[in-house]
Amino acid sequence: MQELTNTASRIGEDRIREAFRYAASGMAITDLAGHFQETNLAYRGIVGLGPEDLERESILSITHREDRPNCREHLDRLVSGDIVSFVLEKRYIRFDGESAWVRSSFSLLKDQKGQPSHIILICNDITEQRRAERLLAENEKLVLMGQLAATIAHEINNPLEVVLNLLYLAREAESLEQARDFTTRAESEVQRAADIATHTLQFYKQQAGPTSTNLADLLGSVLILFQGKLASAHIAVQLEKEGAVELTCYASEMRQVMANLIQNAIQAMPKGGRLRLRVKRSTDWRTDTPGVRITVADTGRGMSQGTRRHIYDAFFTTKGAAGTGLGLWVTAGILVKHGGSMHLRSKEIPGQSGTAFTMIVPCNGAENEKRLTETPHGI
Repeated sequence: MQELTNTASRIGEDRIREAFRYAASGMAITDLAGHFQETNLAYRGIVGLGPEDLERESILSITHREDRPNCREHLDRLVSGDIVSFVLEKRYIRFDGESAWVRSSFSLLKDQKGQPSHIILICNDITEQRRAERLLAENEKLVLMGQLAATIAHEINNPLEVVLNLLYLAREAESLEQARDFTTRAESEVQRAADIATHTLQFYKQQAGPTSTNLADLLGSVLILFQGKLASAHIAVQLEKEGAVELTCYASEMRQVMANLIQNAIQAMPKGGRLRLRVKRSTDWRTDTPGVRITVADTGRGMSQGTRRHIYDAFFTTKGAAGTGLGLWVTAGILVKHGGSMHLRSKEIPGQSGTAFTMIVPCNGAENEKRLTETPHGI
């Protein structure tokens, strides 16, 4: 009987080992310091290293240097027992020098005495998914700028027409003092056109890393681009802002968030209405850390319950051929990148309809960019 039990146990172990070896997902077992002990074919294919090479490496040594601190922190918490598992999106550096994006889940293996003995990780290559998401986000940015092009041209054309009129008046002025007054006003209009051009270029300005940004000023710079459109649509703007509300962020990406939401609000109010924008200091309720609360609310037609369920889905749109269905999907992704969250309230009741987006972003924003979920000890 004992021999039969041992045979069954060996067969079970052989099957488990065979499943490990040929699993479609990458799998690896390391010691508690993260040094590789066993890897399967899929894992070696993802990282581009053979079994002998991996024996000389560790989880951290083949992780992209920008992702190592975050990975190290969570491995330490795993081994210490603070959490029992976590999921992390990070980059591996392959043997050929290229980066491979992976989504990995980490958990502890315990010995017969219940003590942590090894780390097991399961990972899947998401490089192509990441590349596709980046291309979609870049395409949406170009679409947004295309939609703004007519508005920007109109905004710049207005002060230029005023300049031409003022220069004509300056030439016909009866006195030098009067001519100076006209040219001073013309300079002011030229500066206005230059400001619009500058704020437009900021949408394309690339940043190597996050910087401290006054969010109220950023919101004001976006509103400049919509002044003419808001006026022609008979939309009154109510702007409420505190003084120096600083946020560590990618400013061009946060401008894109604001532009997306403001443009959506304008389109929801074809017969006019009120747009309320609010920026204030707040507390991120999830982490109890200082943050920024941003509200964009309109008195437009509102959204149905069915629409609200899908607004963050890629390619979902209620605008027909005029919409890409990527605006809010990109917006949500940018907020996740900055450690933030967004909440929606909307109703279609006649006379009381409207939509409000409320975003809460921690002040350190993108500084602590982390794409992970973790399971605390004991849950």
